[in-house]
Amino acid sequence: MSKKRCDARRDLFERKGMSGYVQQRETPMGTYERTALVNVRVESRQRIPIGMLTLAACVKDITKAVVFDPDPDDLELRDIVDFNPDLIGLGFMTQTGFRAKQICDVLRAKLPAAKIVLGGVGPTVEKEAVFERFKPDGLVVGEGEKAMRRIVSGEPLESVPGVYLPGVPFRPAEFFQNLDDLPLPAYECMPDFEKYLCPPGGIRGKWYDRGTPMIMTGRGCPYRCTFCSSHLMFGRCVRRRSVASVLSEIRRLHDEYGVDAVYFFDDTFNAPPSWARQFCEELLKEPYRLEWGCQIRVNTFNAELGKLMKRAGCVQVDIGVESGSPKVLKAIHKDETVEQVEAAFAACHEVGLAPMGTFLVGCPEETMEDVELTRLLVRRIKPSFSEFFYLIPYPGSDLYDEAVRNGWFVDRSYEGRGMVDRPVMEINFTRDQQREIRRRYFELVAFRNLKGYLSPGVLWSALRSVRPMMLAALFREFAKTRNIRDAMQAYVHALRRYYAERQDAGKKR
Repeated sequence: MSKKRCDARRDLFERKGMSGYVQQRETPMGTYERTALVNVRVESRQRIPIGMLTLAACVKDITKAVVFDPDPDDLELRDIVDFNPDLIGLGFMTQTGFRAKQICDVLRAKLPAAKIVLGGVGPTVEKEAVFERFKPDGLVVGEGEKAMRRIVSGEPLESVPGVYLPGVPFRPAEFFQNLDDLPLPAYECMPDFEKYLCPPGGIRGKWYDRGTPMIMTGRGCPYRCTFCSSHLMFGRCVRRRSVASVLSEIRRLHDEYGVDAVYFFDDTFNAPPSWARQFCEELLKEPYRLEWGCQIRVNTFNAELGKLMKRAGCVQVDIGVESGSPKVLKAIHKDETVEQVEAAFAACHEVGLAPMGTFLVGCPEETMEDVELTRLLVRRIKPSFSEFFYLIPYPGSDLYDEAVRNGWFVDRSYEGRGMVDRPVMEINFTRDQQREIRRRYFELVAFRNLKGYLSPGVLWSALRSVRPMMLAALFREFAKTRNIRDAMQAYVHALRRYYAERQDAGKKR
């Protein structure tokens, strides 16, 4: 990061009292005065760190809380060092663990007096291994809002439920059974929050000048997909915020920040479908028009619900199809059928929703015959967009245990871009075969994907925004992967970064 930019950010902190926009108040005796909550990412794409902003909202009345989201190539971390926190909360996933270790080491060296507490999915699913590798002052397992508030209040780490320390009896974390008791995300605790409100947003084929902030309407997933470990973080029982609570968050984004589109990133938006119906009915009563996207399950979706979602502003639904083979779906415990997939896509096309399908490469029991069944299914259901991911066995998932037992691993580093970067298992296909399968899948959908991404409005806006850095990113990625989808994604990430930096520069002026 340039010295000029760091000086500008330091001036910003000084103008805000080194508080990152948090309310100033006298700090109670025994608490940490300044808390840095650090989101870890490995992609240039900026996504609003909603988990850290919610955590900040839970503690900002007893500490000066600032949320940081350092760029992957930021090796100095000057913003965090200049803030000079006495408590650092570091949140990360398994696939961002290598970057988290890098950040932890830098901050440990530059801020030796600060306490470091780890949290997130990565530390939760591998608490012993992560603690041994990072050697933090504490590690929070599971939902961290209540634990972090007790930590910030000065309670000894060994007495806080949810904190793992070697040799200390572990007690499960306390959590919010009623999610309405959680405060709304504290956007004001992120000094550069505005730069995340930039085009084009995260809904394919659409261009939103203020982006598509993410909103979580619930926690927990009742399903049992073998490749997922989210139940270790949020449980299998779905807890939903009330519709009124979600609408209050939307109103704030709309009224205070000019947002006209959002993305609901719950594991399953339509679980239960009754909540989704109620939400849509109430959203239709609002005085503004909101467009949105979400993730759905096909076994709880039909044309009636789709029509209501469309009326309420939904423009895209993401559907985890995974495979066109009943045998493979059974092997990964998807608990859905090919017939349900076909019915859901037909319903989307009928009501005018753009359905995106995501598929997996390299599943247990998958053969070339199953790959062909998936290709045939793609042709039948005609997704507006399609993504194809390598199957990744994340720690804590049933698939991970199965991969260890059967010796499927050929790469356990998890470094890189996760499920689009490279295959890490060989079950029935070699890595080269998986790459070829994925390449052929993308050839099948290349025209439809390109047509969906480059709608006339998006194409015109993108052409007006072309910069050399974006073209360089596109050609560099295509030369590496020979995949137009990956190249387009690299272009879009560079575009987002350009707009984010322009937003940041405009704010400083």
